[in-house]
Amino acid sequence: MHLLLVTGFLGSGKTTLILSLARAAHESGRRAAIIVNEIGEIGIDNQLMRQLNLDVWELFNGCICCTLTADLVTTLQKLDADYAPDLVIVEPSGAADPRNLLNALPYYRGRPLDGIRWITVLDPLRLPMLLEVLEPLITAGIRQADVLLVSKTDLASSEEVAAAEAAAREINPAAPLFTVALASGLDAALAAELLP
Repeated sequence: MHLLLVTGFLGSGKTTLILSLARAAHESGRRAAIIVNEIGEIGIDNQLMRQLNLDVWELFNGCICCTLTADLVTTLQKLDADYAPDLVIVEPSGAADPRNLLNALPYYRGRPLDGIRWITVLDPLRLPMLLEVLEPLITAGIRQADVLLVSKTDLASSEEVAAAEAAAREINPAAPLFTVALASGLDAALAAELLP
């Protein structure tokens, strides 16, 4: 079972990316499950994913990356026992520090994980402001990522996209970096590149 962690600040395009990746995994014959974290009482992302017939495990009342890490491990173990997915995609809250999620994984007792990949989605329209206001959180997400994805290239100017790429490269020069207009979907080659 592969674990794919998709992070990024609120509104960066995480849910759109996750839906595209889940479709791509399904089309390639892989069983995918999605764990979303909703801080509020009503899971809008959950409702959307259920309408698209995707399996969703939703955790409420906090952040799976900090206060609900034990519940995340329990959920992973239940998914493994009841559904045996090939791929589990986890979407933490956009305001969370995902490093705490990784710290909980040693307590997981299901089938061994075949691999863990961390994708951070960056919104070029808001990245300069987020780096200024929430620098430690945003920088940590970029630095820890295995893959960086600059989204909203259809909405941002070429200068904003270039600035986001430069900022991401400065913080994490080793991670592969892709740019995409998520609203128009992922092409098959990029989906294959992003999926573990």
